[in-house]
Amino acid sequence: MNATTHAVFGVAAFAGACLAAGVEPPAYAYPAAVAAAWLPDVDNPRSRLGNGLSRMRSPALNLLSRPLSWALRATSFVLVRTVGHRTLTHSLLGLALFCAPVWLLLGGYPAFALALAAGYASHLLADALNTRGVPLLWPLGKPFRLLPRGIRSGGAAEAAVAVAALALAGYALALLHPALGGALGLS
Repeated sequence: MNATTHAVFGVAAFAGACLAAGVEPPAYAYPAAVAAAWLPDVDNPRSRLGNGLSRMRSPALNLLSRPLSWALRATSFVLVRTVGHRTLTHSLLGLALFCAPVWLLLGGYPAFALALAAGYASHLLADALNTRGVPLLWPLGKPFRLLPRGIRSGGAAEAAVAVAALALAGYALALLHPALGGALGLS
């Protein structure tokens, strides 16, 4: 799946998790869900985060983001050289290794921690729809797919899935934020 699809899945998963948990999400948590939805692909040097943060038009923002960009590129290089793409970061082990410190460090901010966990988990769900699937039980077993043949990345089927996830996210957001639903004419 591409970065846009993962971003939509991240917001949809976070909004759905908030509805299920009865948590009112703060606005700042949605970008965290998007960033966490991109995080498993840090093991791919060509991904949104694996390539570091793209050069920004503003020299000040570029200067501020450079250390994080270098760290992301270094992490991507190490991961792709040691375990490869779609291995550790796309497994339940990778999810647990990500979520454990999130809950330990951010337990006092449950909505933020939920955004990160839901965003990361949404990536695994989205890639399980893909033709390659995800190695949930890595390093054991074969890749897991939710659909027998899967959906090709970048194709029309992926766009249709992204639109469906966007519709679900919009509905969940309207339920979570009634003023937003009213502004959109949904209430």
